[in-house]
Amino acid sequence: MKKLYIPFVILSILSFAVRAQTNTNSDSEAAPFLGLTPDARSAGMGGVGTALSPDAFSFYHNAAATLFSKEKGAVGFSYAPWMRDWVSGSALGSVGGFYKIGSKQSIVAGVRDFFHPDMNISDENGNITDKFTPYEWVIDLGYSRLLTKNLSMALTLHYIHSDMGSYNGADAASAVAFDVSVYYQRKTSLVDSATWSVGLQIANIGSKIKYADTRYDLPGKISLGGALNLPFSKNHILNCALDFGYQMIPSGSSNFYAGIGAEYTCMKYAVLRAGYHLGDKDKGYDNYGSVGCGLRYHEISGDFSYLLADSDSPLKNSYQLSIGIGFGLFCPKK
Repeated sequence: MKKLYIPFVILSILSFAVRAQTNTNSDSEAAPFLGLTPDARSAGMGGVGTALSPDAFSFYHNAAATLFSKEKGAVGFSYAPWMRDWVSGSALGSVGGFYKIGSKQSIVAGVRDFFHPDMNISDENGNITDKFTPYEWVIDLGYSRLLTKNLSMALTLHYIHSDMGSYNGADAASAVAFDVSVYYQRKTSLVDSATWSVGLQIANIGSKIKYADTRYDLPGKISLGGALNLPFSKNHILNCALDFGYQMIPSGSSNFYAGIGAEYTCMKYAVLRAGYHLGDKDKGYDNYGSVGCGLRYHEISGDFSYLLADSDSPLKNSYQLSIGIGFGLFCPKK
């Protein structure tokens, strides 16, 4: 029974740390790519993922979910051109996965790269004097632990590197941050083998990034989600999920957002997805629909997503591609 108190104690301490940082931050944001959806499955379902059933990219949304996977481990790669109708050369690449140690522990790891287009430097007369290519990356490493039969918790650490050019005395900068996540799953009697789950993630809480003499906050956020997995048969499975979130850091970018999505798996091989994402348009965040599809062949999966954004949105015609490979059998019974 004592284990039940562990997540609540840690979350209480974390809540205090978040409030302390919120009270001292500025309105400037660094490394906003940390808030982007890194995989096609989630992107095709309106950006949901906090309580979604686990796969190779789950630890970006909730690392604690990996312990409920039916596979021993998984690894995946994802690529997403960013604002491709507005600018050329901007993209997010992600590699990540998890591996279970026994039945009660798992480790997660990943790397994300964000590529920027070339930037020109001009003098006061408008003459181009130099150019540079910004480049940012983050290394992710985490640990998940099963606390009870239905409850797990995880801690993920991030090392962020941001190179925005060395002009005007600025050097490449770095920061460290962490996520804490909780995942709870139970069976339901709606259909045989059906489950429902609830997830919580507090993400990107850490140090600031300093360029020259100015410090910038990371995009700290908190998200709460629920999901329902309905395997009507071995050949027909429906997943539904709902997320609510709040970006709390920096204060100038604080906003509420939400996502809803559904995923239908037919004959074990074909997957169809759809969703909708709600953002705070007053803060510059878009509302958009999403669709996606995927193919499964044994442990290999391929996924595609496309955003249905307005014609004046920077997200118009955005797409994402992901490939995942699972391996091993389910861990011994807990």
